[in-house]
Amino acid sequence: MKVKFRNMTAYGAFVEIEEGIDGMIHVSDMSWTRKINQPSEVLKKGDEVEAAVIDIDKQNQRISLGMKQLDGDPWKDIDQKYKIGDLVTGKVTKLASFGAFVQLKDDIDGLVHISQLSEDHVAKVKDILKVGQEVEARVIKVDKAERRVGLSIKAANYSEEDLKRESEAFETLRPGEDMVGLEQAFQAAQEEYRPGDSKKK
Repeated sequence: MKVKFRNMTAYGAFVEIEEGIDGMIHVSDMSWTRKINQPSEVLKKGDEVEAAVIDIDKQNQRISLGMKQLDGDPWKDIDQKYKIGDLVTGKVTKLASFGAFVQLKDDIDGLVHISQLSEDHVAKVKDILKVGQEVEARVIKVDKAERRVGLSIKAANYSEEDLKRESEAFETLRPGEDMVGLEQAFQAAQEEYRPGDSKKK
């Protein structure tokens, strides 16, 4: 159904379903892949959006709607779309001290850990990459449960044997020294990350 965005709270948007009947779209029901912190990131007052009713609480007279429910979850078959060793392309959407986020097709975001940027030691990610830059990388980790894809730019031209060795080494990354592991990097990015746009090869 088509609903009109009326106003927002920190956690969601109120929409008019029909005259005198409002519903709420929680930020977590706006996108499968984007971490949306404020409804204003995707909506403005007066916008009309397609949404699906996902819950009706008659007792409290509340109707919950979702935008993402109209589309399939791209993470559902992620292990069919991306396999370790796949060569992909995407655009850099965010730089952080621990690496860079690259957006692939279906709005899936992969993380290139700082240790996976170059064979040479990299002190600062911004010395190697910039936002908007298109890069080629290999998939070295796919975590369906945690919705994480690990990428390696330095492994783009690796042989199968070299890639296997890099993937195994990547699995052992833990916090410490001057780097953080993939899991910690994704956790650190949860609060601040804003995706951009890109595609996969």
